[in-house]
Amino acid sequence: MELKRITVEELLRRYAALERDFSGVDIIYRQEGLSSCNLCGINLSNSRFNFAYLIETDLSNADLSGARMAEMTLDRANLSRANLNGAQLWQCSFDDANLSSANLSCADLGMSSFRRANLSSAILSGARLEHTSFRETDLRGANFSNTIFDDVGFYSANLTGANLDGVEFRGVYFQNTIMPDGSIRDDRC
Repeated sequence: MELKRITVEELLRRYAALERDFSGVDIIYRQEGLSSCNLCGINLSNSRFNFAYLIETDLSNADLSGARMAEMTLDRANLSRANLNGAQLWQCSFDDANLSSANLSCADLGMSSFRRANLSSAILSGARLEHTSFRETDLRGANFSNTIFDDVGFYSANLTGANLDGVEFRGVYFQNTIMPDGSIRDDRC
């Protein structure tokens, strides 16, 4: 299926006119445009945009399910309660982002960074976590059930109350990490 191409400027103009459904679009992106924007509740499901900067952008309650977003910078973005189910988020930066209660199930988060991000109560069940870094990340109550951790690093992360049922560990690093039961873990498995 061919995606309809729109510019960032057109997306912002239509969003300001109260349009919210941008599903299945290919966003033509330039360096400027989407940082510090309010895109709360936008539907970008099955859309594609790469190499974009969405720094301090409000995407709370957004539908990004099935979106293809590679090499994105979403630092300090608000993605709380966003639907990212099955999204391809390869090599993205979510540093200091709020993903609390976000649905990231079956998402491809390979080579992504979540430094100081809030993923409390997030759903990551079945997500692809390969070469992914969780440094000083709030993962309290996150659901990682049936996920494969392949070369994943947890550095001073908080996994208190997280669901790790059915998780497979392949080369995972724990450094000063609070585990679901409250114990501190410092090792590699």
